[in-house]
Amino acid sequence: MKVEELMNKVVVTVNIETPMKELLDVLSREKSGRVIVMDKDKPISVITTRSIIAALSEYGESLFNLRASDLMSEDLIAVSPEDEVGYVIRKMIANNIGGVPVIDKNVILGIFTEREAVNLASKIQIPGFVESVMSKRIITADKCVDLLSASTIMFRNNLRRLPVTEGGKLIGIVTAADIVKYVSRKGVSGKVLDAGTRNPITVSKYTSISEAAKIMRDKNIGTLPVVDEKLEGIVTERDILFSLITQLS
Repeated sequence: MKVEELMNKVVVTVNIETPMKELLDVLSREKSGRVIVMDKDKPISVITTRSIIAALSEYGESLFNLRASDLMSEDLIAVSPEDEVGYVIRKMIANNIGGVPVIDKNVILGIFTEREAVNLASKIQIPGFVESVMSKRIITADKCVDLLSASTIMFRNNLRRLPVTEGGKLIGIVTAADIVKYVSRKGVSGKVLDAGTRNPITVSKYTSISEAAKIMRDKNIGTLPVVDEKLEGIVTERDILFSLITQLS
């Protein structure tokens, strides 16, 4: 299966001089969580919601003084429309990235992300339960934590989502995309659940991997806390990605 068969053909671009306010507005609307940075007519980099979290952690309220050129990654990792989906997923895993633009002769044809991979996984019978793929290393934030502190926790631990607790009990979750949307509208001040989601959808550790993928697809979410009386772990699109690659090998 070629990546061009599954890629999202809607791609959003910005230029290297795009100011932070505009960049936040664009990213807050972009479902893929990433935009392509153009230098004249050439794609040169990608900025993601995780890029914003890193910048917010470092610059705080001075974030709005930045431009796209301040957030760009060093190298653009892209794939060809003729590349096999399995190859593309392995490339994403090897480079620890959540998506790649599909480019042919400097022309952007589309983008393939973890979301497209989850949609594919939801249509395939993947053996096993969530327990076998979930992350048991759970880093949480108390509901009283502010957005800047939450962003710092996420950046230092290379996270894109953070379960929110009260008295050790899961009460919500905040993602990088949530924070970008909030900061775009209201600035950097606020508590973690001002941006996040209360009472998130959860699964049991005995939920099948295929069912977890279907829930993510249908609810348009990338994270499922795993709860059996207490928070046991967390399963993400990246975990589904690892499960999917074994089926495509």
